[in-house]
Amino acid sequence: MLFHFALQSVRSRPRSWLVGLLAASMAALLTLGLSLVGSIYDGTRLSMIESGAGHLQVYNANSAEGPQMSLGPGGAPEMVPLPDYARTRELLLGVDGVRDVVPLEVGTGRVFRGNYLDEKLSAVRDVARAPVSAERDARLGRMADDLRRALERVARDSRRREEAFSQSAGSDEDTRALEQALTPSFWERFVAEPLPVLEFLENRVAKQVGEGESMYLDYVGTDLGGFAKAFGRFELVSGELPPRGTRGLLLGQAVYERSFKLPMAVRLDELKRERERGATFAGDERLGTLVERSLAEIPDLLSRLDVERATALRAALEAVLGQPGELEPLLEKFWALDDGNFDARFQAFYSTLAPHLPLYRVRPGDTLVLKGTLDNDPGVAVKVWGTYRFRGLGGDGSQANGASLLDLATVRHLSGRMTREQMEEAKQLLASVGMDAKAEAPSFDTFSPPQMLDAEPSAPTDEAPAPTFARASLPPTFDAADLEDGIFHAALVLTQDADPDAVAERIQQLAQAKGVPLATADWREVGGFVTGMVGMTQVLLVALGGMMGLFVLGVSAGTLLLLARERVGEVGTLRAVGMQRRDVFLGLMLEGLVLGLVGSLLGHGLGAALLWGLGSDGIAVRDEALQFFLGGAVLRPELAAWHAAVVGIGVTLVVLVATWIPAWRGSAVTPAVAMRLREMDG
Repeated sequence: MLFHFALQSVRSRPRSWLVGLLAASMAALLTLGLSLVGSIYDGTRLSMIESGAGHLQVYNANSAEGPQMSLGPGGAPEMVPLPDYARTRELLLGVDGVRDVVPLEVGTGRVFRGNYLDEKLSAVRDVARAPVSAERDARLGRMADDLRRALERVARDSRRREEAFSQSAGSDEDTRALEQALTPSFWERFVAEPLPVLEFLENRVAKQVGEGESMYLDYVGTDLGGFAKAFGRFELVSGELPPRGTRGLLLGQAVYERSFKLPMAVRLDELKRERERGATFAGDERLGTLVERSLAEIPDLLSRLDVERATALRAALEAVLGQPGELEPLLEKFWALDDGNFDARFQAFYSTLAPHLPLYRVRPGDTLVLKGTLDNDPGVAVKVWGTYRFRGLGGDGSQANGASLLDLATVRHLSGRMTREQMEEAKQLLASVGMDAKAEAPSFDTFSPPQMLDAEPSAPTDEAPAPTFARASLPPTFDAADLEDGIFHAALVLTQDADPDAVAERIQQLAQAKGVPLATADWREVGGFVTGMVGMTQVLLVALGGMMGLFVLGVSAGTLLLLARERVGEVGTLRAVGMQRRDVFLGLMLEGLVLGLVGSLLGHGLGAALLWGLGSDGIAVRDEALQFFLGGAVLRPELAAWHAAVVGIGVTLVVLVATWIPAWRGSAVTPAVAMRLREMDG
């Protein structure tokens, strides 16, 4: 009877439908929000799992901190190596649901880029190492002339500095080396023995131009071949995988394009992306700013070009622009970009100009010198075998493609840890001098040479000194057995139907049974700031839901209070014919329940229809940075059964709370007061 009374009341009062419409709007927005946040959660989970984190990670339970795939300002977590990694790996592979185990160690290093004179010397060295021939000697002569002119510019700059500042004894030595490099006898020696002369210039003269620049490189130490096999989205973009047991580096395609590419080419790519998003030179001043920054870098580019590249680039520019001229004015004219010529200039840059430019500072097959993050860390030379990316997880702007892969032997050296053989040798050395080898674990720093704080200036000599950056001499190959006791954590790749929580429970049971200190962490625990981003979206959804709830609560309560005042006479009549206050209160609350239920159902249905209409074929995600958080280039939002339950219960509760005060006040009116108010209103 009360329910029938509530239905009749709702049908006869259209103004109460406003409460239902508010409930429907709230339900529709919450449905869309839940679906989006769920898609971000699932997409990020999938991206993290398939980009190296694995479904689970296992580490030593005695570690002070858990593993992290994305390091923060505090650096790498404090961890203890896994006990006997070979045995641990065998035990883990025997756990039901575990398909593969991949060793990991995350860190940050530094790589150095030389100044423009270093790059010129590198180009000359490549020619000097070629087999002797008439063509090689002719090229070497042209490049030597260009190099001599560059050294003359360095000498002029050095003289200006001498006039402005007082020089130390070390500077006097540098000046003598530079003066020697400008003598005719020096270049006669260059013709006969180019490589020793180039070494002298690298170590005694090039540093006078400046130390170049350094950049940080995030890396993941792992078994490169095993990593590529375990993660199906791994895709080799250029180069090749190093043979097993060979040291090497695979650069992430994103960091390769952003940090190792010619800066003006990076800006040209950015201009291309902005125009694809609809930006124009006429309407967006950011595009003009990018062009101005590239124009300002033309002198630096010219200083890095050898004579052969400069000549070829000038000819290419004359062909593209259709007019002769000097190289610098031609480059400035080429970079006078606008909406009319951009597409043609972009194509011409990569098809005609790029072959004559140092487009990348390093290419597969080259060697990089990696250092740790501390200034006194020794550098280690490592070969760049190629570049890679995770297919479908974004391009140059994706978090997934920003880290590089490095062999574990090189990682161990960068972190200052010794191999088993080096550790035994160090312990024997400590014991031979009467030191307790167990008091403190030896490291590379234990045997580092002391730093020279002060020294007498040495006499000038023609012999080349040691390189500017110390480099550790590591063999190109390593024995995997030496690394078995130094693995900090490992990623577990599970079978398709495995439940990560169940697998983690089985691993804990196995660890207790075997007496092995193992702990597990899922993608949320190792995600670092990525996990924080996902958590932030969930917090924002809760905040949005709370604000909408307060709005609906306030408007609904006000509307229902007005309606309750209009129904005072009706309530008085019902009370006069014998209806109890409790029944009146329940009847009014049932009206709110009907409005909340109907509104939430309609709103959820509307939200589901919108999602189906927008995402039946998937929603294309063009922003490469977002592709990581959405699990790929196509967003397919989904609705779960619990979404409907959460939306229905939440919206209905808000409407019921809004109904409570009007229902309480309306049911409290006595029949006499109700009749008097009705007469007054009449």
